[in-house]
Amino acid sequence: MDQLYGSDHPDVVDLITERDGVCYMYLIEEDELEGDQLLALQEKLNRYLSFILDGQLQRSYPALAHFQKIIRINLHHTPSEFAGEFLERIKSVFAEYDVGLEVTIERS
Repeated sequence: MDQLYGSDHPDVVDLITERDGVCYMYLIEEDELEGDQLLALQEKLNRYLSFILDGQLQRSYPALAHFQKIIRINLHHTPSEFAGEFLERIKSVFAEYDVGLEVTIERS
């Protein structure tokens, strides 16, 4: 079965959960972040932010609309230095919109 998540599917929100008054939007990335894959990740992150800012999250999940929002990127590979710097820079962009960005590395 083909995976329907990650940066290969920019129009899909991988997973949305709520815990302790926080709305978590997960982005699950199994591929290494290099070249085109990093650009695809950027596109998907932009879509997640638009999903929040354009009101789609509120329309689709009204019970979560007032919660703090955090996008959590679950990586399966340690990012390169360049990818790590990109992720750090984009955190400040999301913070301007009161959206948190967290990165976790889960090795299988």
